[in-house]
Amino acid sequence: MKKVIETKKIRVWVSIVILMIFSIVYLSLAADFKYIGSAKSNKYHYPTCEWAKKISPQNLDTFKSAQEAVKAGYVPCKICKPPAKG
Repeated sequence: MKKVIETKKIRVWVSIVILMIFSIVYLSLAADFKYIGSAKSNKYHYPTCEWAKKISPQNLDTFKSAQEAVKAGYVPCKICKPPAKG
């Protein structure tokens, strides 16, 4: 029984570490850009938006300005409300 509990604790810690590494990599990719979008949708977001955090790295599009995102065919997210132009 004790072994099972220890195994579960290890799995939880490994999951936390992997999640933290993914978050750091994700944020470092987005750090040079003001806005991000997904190749699978037409919305652009602030990198801190709850929906932006769900974008997988292979679908990540980055933009230095809202105007650049709009020119690429994206519209502002209705949750984080980035500017429509700028």
